[in-house]
Parts: sequence; C-alpha cells; structure tokens
Amino acid sequence: MAKTHEDRKEAFLALCEAAPEGSILRAVNRYGDTMFNEIQLIQFVAELNQLPVDKRNSTVRKLAAAAEFAIASHGYLYFVGADFEPRQEP
Repeated sequence: MAKTHEDRKEAFLALCEAAPEGSILRAVNRYGDTMFNEIQLIQFVAELNQLPVDKRNSTVRKLAAAAEFAIASHGYLYFVGADFEPRQEP
C-alpha cells in the first residue's frame, strides 16, 4: 500500500475534470471516493499514457506507476475525495 497526494495546483484533478465523457479519468471524483479495479486500471493507464508529455507531471507519473503495480498484484487503486463540497453561492 502506498499514498500519493495531488500537487498544489491540482493538475491531475483538472485533467480528470476536462477528460471527455466516458473516459475513465472523468470517473475520478473530486469530492467522493473512487476505486478502480484491475480492468478499469488497464484503461486508466492507457489514458494516462495518451496524455501530452507536458501534462505528465510527477503526480500523473506516480499514479501510472501505482496503477501498474495494482494491475500486477491484482489489486485496486483508491482515490480519496475531499471531505466536503464547497458551498454554492445563490
């Protein structure tokens, strides 16, 4: 088991939120927990590898390595979302 944290600019979350509908990246939820199984992780790694080189920051590289490890060990990758969603102004 290992942990990694998002960078201060939240570049990974921005990539996820900008990903097209149906993308496994789009399934990562900022405010809720997300877990990918081995089959989903194969698609996750493929999508990370298709990102432009300038988008593959240290967080993306760490997550790709963690996903590869989870695949190899028949495990899961678990994302912990924020504890709360910010209030929307009326």
